[in-house]
Amino acid sequence: MKTTISPEPALLGFLQAGPLHGYDLHKQLTQQLGPAWRLGLSQMYAILKEYETRGWIKTIAVTQNNRPARKMLKLTPAGQHAFDAWMRQSARGLREFRVDFFARLYFARAAGRRALRQFLMQQIRATQRERAALQAVPAAAEFGEIVRSFRLTQLDTILEWLESYRAEQLAAPLNKAR
Repeated sequence: MKTTISPEPALLGFLQAGPLHGYDLHKQLTQQLGPAWRLGLSQMYAILKEYETRGWIKTIAVTQNNRPARKMLKLTPAGQHAFDAWMRQSARGLREFRVDFFARLYFARAAGRRALRQFLMQQIRATQRERAALQAVPAAAEFGEIVRSFRLTQLDTILEWLESYRAEQLAAPLNKAR
């Protein structure tokens, strides 16, 4: 998996339930993650080609009555491992939080209340560490201090939202977290 955070491994998450045709995968991505992440069909196929090269997915042929076999994408154990590793990462800063966090949040919610709580606590702790590290940086020149102040405010806002959402989920009925 890439060392930089990217929402691309979300594609693997949609294959956990079973093989999908590429168009159906794109449709699920668009319907489920559309508010957070947009990905063109040709761009998705390029990512999937890379994932197949890495052994994270494989193409299987599914026979159909009186029609040519349909090519389906299937998650491999290596792909499941890559997806799980991606899910354990935390977003840093507003840019990563805006897309990557919400892609992961979708799958954490789908995994159930316990997974969602663990996911949220992991992100809260990571954001608190990021804020503490930034706060510990000695004061810079005026412009640097302006940027630092802005970033601290962003992290405070993210932490406030995370805590609020976490509290909401703790108070929610069992079936609401799914």
